[in-house]
Amino acid sequence: MKRSVIFTALSVLSSILCGISLFAQTGFDSAGQFEGYDFSTFTINGLEVGGPEYTEQDIIRAFGQPDSVELGEFGYTYIMLKEASSTPKNYIPTGGIYAAEIILHTKPKGAIYVVGIFDEKYTVNNFINVGDSMSKIYEMDGDFKEVHYKEGDSSIYWRPTGWENIEFFNCPQFMIDKNGTIIGISLWSY
Repeated sequence: MKRSVIFTALSVLSSILCGISLFAQTGFDSAGQFEGYDFSTFTINGLEVGGPEYTEQDIIRAFGQPDSVELGEFGYTYIMLKEASSTPKNYIPTGGIYAAEIILHTKPKGAIYVVGIFDEKYTVNNFINVGDSMSKIYEMDGDFKEVHYKEGDSSIYWRPTGWENIEFFNCPQFMIDKNGTIIGISLWSY
């Protein structure tokens, strides 16, 4: 009896793992779309930017405890900071503490409408992070616009598939260094 239960459990686990490894190898369905990803909107750690209202507890669950929360004219600003001892690449020191790893602005009713991400632990659409290659941006459905700067850095604006009527400057922006690495992700959705 115990052997059959163990064998059945191992068979189920094997089927699950085979399915995962198969997806990891192919990643695409027959139409060339990534299975299980929604590229019709812009989410950070599962919370939609410019979407529904969230409580402070929703934000803390998704992003961690903020270092500061400020109430201003346009709502709340949540700031998570990097400690100077961690010395991350591409950060600008500001008074012993590095620039924020993430900044969120929420309207008074709790909808996130501005985000700036500078750390790899925040995931966009369960798919892409700071530190990934810029080529990963083009694997998402939607439209793209590149902007190049004199220093060799660039930005790629991504218009999700559900945002056809939105101008590129109101769409998610991926900041790229001269090596083709994503160093920041932002959206200003007023």
